[in-house]
Amino acid sequence: MSIKRGLSLGMAIHTSAVIALLLLGGCGGEPETTETSAALAPEHETSEPEAAPEPETDPEPVAAAPANPPTTPTAPPVAMDTSGYPEIVTITELQPGDLMCYAQVMDQSGQVFEIGATFEICDRRDQLMNQVVRLAYQQENVPDCESAEPCGRSRTERLITETIILGEQWSVFSNGSWTVTVGQIETWNGQNNTGNLTYYGCDPQGNCLALSGGAITCRDGMCYMAWRNGNYTYTLASEIGEEASGDTRLLVFEGEKEILNTGGMDEIATSES
Repeated sequence: MSIKRGLSLGMAIHTSAVIALLLLGGCGGEPETTETSAALAPEHETSEPEAAPEPETDPEPVAAAPANPPTTPTAPPVAMDTSGYPEIVTITELQPGDLMCYAQVMDQSGQVFEIGATFEICDRRDQLMNQVVRLAYQQENVPDCESAEPCGRSRTERLITETIILGEQWSVFSNGSWTVTVGQIETWNGQNNTGNLTYYGCDPQGNCLALSGGAITCRDGMCYMAWRNGNYTYTLASEIGEEASGDTRLLVFEGEKEILNTGGMDEIATSES
């Protein structure tokens, strides 16, 4: 079941009873992107302005980046080709070594990889073992020595530097420029402003942001998954219902000022695919 169908079903059950990630692809042409400070409506630029809802509580996100909009990160990561390196995996082993942490991970197809990681990843072994996570990589300098004893030499290695827990239910949205991975969707209980969703979003330049503490709110034919990061709010807004267009938009607000509104965020991968 896709997340949109899941959200629609969740609303039906609870009304008789996804979000806008440490540091932050699609079909059919260039995505429509607007950056405006006037429009606050997440649904349509031509409709009556309506501010995207924020969680009623103020969850404190665990961010892997400073509180900056995704278009102006203060410390962009080193650009590099990560093809061939798995992104969504299950961690099966973490072992500290003399020079780095050694991670064994398995991707969705069952292929096993041995990948270096920073020592901080090994420090979280109890939390990460057997978890489904989104991996983030950086180029790091490691000692080029035969043991932990200093030798005055170093080399550059691509290491796992961040893990975003995805949980049992997750989805990846992309419009070919922006990509957002949403995890722990199962923490939403069907009631508005609930959940503990994780977020990992990347802009067209490859600058990424990780957040947690996201919540889901559904009303008036729309479902919003929203995260707070300081004065910034990151939201994924999706139309739901039988007559909905199915479009999902990524919105970013600085306070009440909309600074990003980009559509065509198609669901390209899920935990059920």
